[in-house]
Amino acid sequence: MQHFEDFVRHRKYLKNVTEKTLIWYQESFKALKKHHPENTFTKASLQAFLIRLRETGVSPVTCNVRCRAINAYLRWLHEEGHLDLLLRIPPLKCEQKVLPTLSVAQVKAILAYRPILFSQHRIYALLCLLLDTGLRVAEALSLTRDKMDFDNMLITVKGKGEKHRVVPMSFALRKILFRWLEKHDSGLVFPTYDGQRQCQRNVLRDMKKLGRRLGITGVRFSFHTLRHTFAVNYIRNGGDVFRLQRVLGHSTLEMTRRYVNLQTEDLQAVHNKLSLLSAR
Repeated sequence: MQHFEDFVRHRKYLKNVTEKTLIWYQESFKALKKHHPENTFTKASLQAFLIRLRETGVSPVTCNVRCRAINAYLRWLHEEGHLDLLLRIPPLKCEQKVLPTLSVAQVKAILAYRPILFSQHRIYALLCLLLDTGLRVAEALSLTRDKMDFDNMLITVKGKGEKHRVVPMSFALRKILFRWLEKHDSGLVFPTYDGQRQCQRNVLRDMKKLGRRLGITGVRFSFHTLRHTFAVNYIRNGGDVFRLQRVLGHSTLEMTRRYVNLQTEDLQAVHNKLSLLSAR
């Protein structure tokens, strides 16, 4: 395991990974050192490591998160000639849950809200942006005015891994954002009162406050829920999963598929339209 620091430097300076990814590597390596006492890697020792994680109460999802980072390290060891065999820890099976989304009535309640204060206008414009484009909240909070193309209704977003993508906006969102930007002169789209970038914790506080005011219950009212709501409704309204993948900024189609686990009633509606018996 003496090569781990070299691995981190390679990832930082040659692969240009983000600071968040480096922290993920460090945390995963701590778990590896704690539960893998051997100095060399074998298939058996890695299986024993995974068993120890599970025995200490680590969930399958968290195990998979840790193992993805460790697999990257194992692959690097092999490519650099430090490990003869290319070893890999296979992922554990995890329960596939239907991700929650806001109901039509709840979305209408958000859109019908009429803000008065500066903070209310800000959170309203932000929620409308997330519902209309499916952006991650971190992407939205880092948006700047120069990335908003109101003429062509496009937003240039810097996503995970410093990757840029262009996301379309609707006429309705353009109107909301244009009016919102008239209320401040900061270079950021969603700044604090003094023009600085907001932290997610404070934004979430404003969101929860609005959720209570609107009586939104029965679903976790979070930024991720808004992103899921956008994705599911995109497919419901005729969008295809390949375009959705580009809009969401996913590197794989599998990740996009997790966002669009439709409800039973959606499947029934499509089945009735496509059924050979219904066609008769």
